[in-house]
Amino acid sequence: MKDSRRKIQGSRCRTCYSSLVYFLCVLCLVFCLAGCGDKQAKKPESERETVQQAQPDRSERVEVPLDDPNGEVSLNRNFYFIFDGSGSMREECAGQVKIRGAKEAVRRFLTRIPDNANLGLFVFDAQGTREVVPLSAGNRDVFMQAIDDVQSGGMTPLAEAIRFASDRLVAQYKKQLGYGEFRLIAVTDGLAKDIREAARYASRYGIPIYAIGLCIEGDHPLRAYALSYREANNYEDLERALEETLAELPSYDPVEFEEQ
Repeated sequence: MKDSRRKIQGSRCRTCYSSLVYFLCVLCLVFCLAGCGDKQAKKPESERETVQQAQPDRSERVEVPLDDPNGEVSLNRNFYFIFDGSGSMREECAGQVKIRGAKEAVRRFLTRIPDNANLGLFVFDAQGTREVVPLSAGNRDVFMQAIDDVQSGGMTPLAEAIRFASDRLVAQYKKQLGYGEFRLIAVTDGLAKDIREAARYASRYGIPIYAIGLCIEGDHPLRAYALSYREANNYEDLERALEETLAELPSYDPVEFEEQ
């Protein structure tokens, strides 16, 4: 009897021990699952924060006040050109001096611009950095004469030119009471400092940049910040790239590239 009782008690002890181990295992499993659940719940939140941080800061967009006392509704298109006449434009590309080929491409392009479009021109060359044609209509001959007068030489103050052109287009935006189209077109063969800041300046006012790199070796910083960037390794490419600036304006969010 005693041996039988001992066997029963031993069996009960083993059963209790097994039950305790099973209970502890289940308890550990519950805690593990709870911990994993917390991690899974936190992961989407972390992902959302990452996405939010990647979004451009739209608070930087400037609302242009339509406060021009002489403003009137106009649907005119506006093309403000920046023409690079720096010293590197004396070099040859595709069998021709850059400045000559660029001038001829611009001359042919002008015949395709609508007569009622407003044209403006800013140049930097051997004579300095300046606006040579204020933004207005009916000035095609004056515009082309100013292009012909460019004398290659000097540096490439492209960032300064972008800011100036943006200001002129914003002023015209006010005159047209917010109607019409406004485009900044830059033809350049060189790199420049502070492009990112200048492009962000234009974007804050909703000014799209169309940039054309003429016979540039390597990449140009405007590729990352312009609405449109085209490489032109010859003057036929340059003329085609200029023609593309006349195309219908695509859906444009001026803050899309601000955080690139």
